[in-house]
Amino acid sequence: MNNKKILEDLIKRKAILISDYDKPFKLSSGEFSNYYYNSKNCILDPEGLDIISDLLLKEARKFKVKSVGGLETGSIPLVTAICLKSSLTESDPLSAFFVRKEPKKHGPQSNGPLAFFEGNLLSPIVIVDDVITTGKSVINKTLNRIKKLGMEVSGIICIIDREQGAEELFKENNVKFHALFRHSANFKEYIDNKIDEKKKIYEQKQKKKLEVPSVSH
Repeated sequence: MNNKKILEDLIKRKAILISDYDKPFKLSSGEFSNYYYNSKNCILDPEGLDIISDLLLKEARKFKVKSVGGLETGSIPLVTAICLKSSLTESDPLSAFFVRKEPKKHGPQSNGPLAFFEGNLLSPIVIVDDVITTGKSVINKTLNRIKKLGMEVSGIICIIDREQGAEELFKENNVKFHALFRHSANFKEYIDNKIDEKKKIYEQKQKKKLEVPSVSH
């Protein structure tokens, strides 16, 4: 079994969460869903992180970049692992950085566009993320802030694309995009089956509630 298949199975076992049928999860995009990719369960797993960093490093290298970075906090372990992996396996390792959600309020770079950044930015850059839904936060909080520094973003890579508009948005912004896994191709059937199981449980509970016990006089 190759590493990508091992990781796919690991995601199914550890990272895919299914809600109760009548209590969907709220996503970072503000939308609601009966399934949730809790990728941290794989990223913070030793086997998972080793495979993820290896696969993402190979994708990053296709863009011929010098550094990888992304928005806190999800990207921090990813870019750190990619940077470390490249230093152990390559003669020209990648640098890493992350983008703050709020600017720094102390230190020598607490003013201006650099207040949002930590680490070592070297252009060209690949943006790294764990799970991408609509892609809006990647554009607004990461890509646009990097561009304000006058640096080139060659591409965006992630572990899972939920396929809810991100690819189209990235095309509109003239940036290439690659996901290791896509919801429809890799996980949809598995998730749909799990949701159906939850739905049956919910319907059984509702049926029991409607069953009024007969009262004898």
